[in-house]
Amino acid sequence: MRLFVAIPLPEEVKERVGTLRGGIPDARWIAAENSHVTLAFIGEVQSPMMMDITLALGRIKYPAFDIDIEGVGVFGSNKRPRILWAGVRATAAINLLHQKIVTAIESVGATVDDRRFRPHITLARVHNSPYERVRNFLTDHALFKTETLPVTSFTLFSSHLSSSSAIYQEEVSFDLFSPVSS
Repeated sequence: MRLFVAIPLPEEVKERVGTLRGGIPDARWIAAENSHVTLAFIGEVQSPMMMDITLALGRIKYPAFDIDIEGVGVFGSNKRPRILWAGVRATAAINLLHQKIVTAIESVGATVDDRRFRPHITLARVHNSPYERVRNFLTDHALFKTETLPVTSFTLFSSHLSSSSAIYQEEVSFDLFSPVSS
């Protein structure tokens, strides 16, 4: 089964992200209910490895933190965009959680996608979409922003490909601890 680790988003944030859908011909939009912030993509694993990964992730102790979702952008070049995304401000907190997750997964012999970590919410795949329309979308939504979002957990998801889209299933959720206030 295909696995990834992500921050699940509350319904109101999924709805806000869903308002960005549209306006680009040939874009393959991700269903709003599938919106999440990927922390690590693992890929195909067998069931015994999934159990090892679950146990390793369960040993992570990390404080809750906040994230800010703001702006839109693309992966790929500006002239040949591939992925359209909503941005998540990269902070020390999210970067360190990502690193702890990668270390935990690799400690049990699994591998993680090794692309540079850039926190984001995937909106659409835009391989064949007209460049002008993508550029206009980026300009029109440059100021997109949601309320600051508290992150109190992360989740191991499985991904099942169907003929129309991927179906994500929450497998195990891991709570972050509340920082002690003084």
